[in-house]
Amino acid sequence: MLANLSENDRKKVLLYSVLIVTVVGAWSVFGPYGALKYYGVANELEEVLAQNDQLRENNTALRQEITKLKKDPVYLEEVARREFGLIKKNEVIYEFPEKKKRH
Repeated sequence: MLANLSENDRKKVLLYSVLIVTVVGAWSVFGPYGALKYYGVANELEEVLAQNDQLRENNTALRQEITKLKKDPVYLEEVARREFGLIKKNEVIYEFPEKKKRH
């Protein structure tokens, strides 16, 4: 087919072919659904899945703490003392000032 064309026409066909291949290649890499967008979305998905796993672990720990608060009176007492400074009846708390470190 190209043999029937003149030298000038063959150059035009080759030029247009290279131009079309370049445009299609650039579009497939830089276009809205191109390779760069794909890799960006893949990385974002990976981050979201990792964050999801971390949140799932946090939820499990919180559920366990809720269960302990509901069913374990010793743990509940420990939390009340630690978080709210509560004391038992006839219990006295002594607070001593911290010693200053000498340099």
